[in-house]
Amino acid sequence: MSESANQATETKVNGNAAAVCALEILLDIELPVTLRFGRKQMNLEDVLRLDTGSIVEFDRAVEDPVEVLVNDRVVARGEAVTVHGNYGVRILEIASPREGLDPTADLRRSPIAAAAIAGERA
Repeated sequence: MSESANQATETKVNGNAAAVCALEILLDIELPVTLRFGRKQMNLEDVLRLDTGSIVEFDRAVEDPVEVLVNDRVVARGEAVTVHGNYGVRILEIASPREGLDPTADLRRSPIAAAAIAGERA
């Protein structure tokens, strides 16, 4: 192998090692994860009228999937579940990278998600 080929290989190996090291550092970063059951725009007057027992109706039906947001970006949809008395989510669909970039994007349901939402088993 020529000297330039050896240098190129060495540079590639060192570059990959640096990239792996940088990735390992990033993998330890904690990000906020949020479940969104729906949205509602309310004017200030209606917000000020909220009291114990008030009900706020959202834009989604009970059978619709909830959105999983990471750092305020939709990354998945799923169904809300309980795990040892706490809320959890069963992931039914992963958002495409393009959809995850747009916080207002409406995810298209996959056939698997649609079947699960309808109560069918794929």
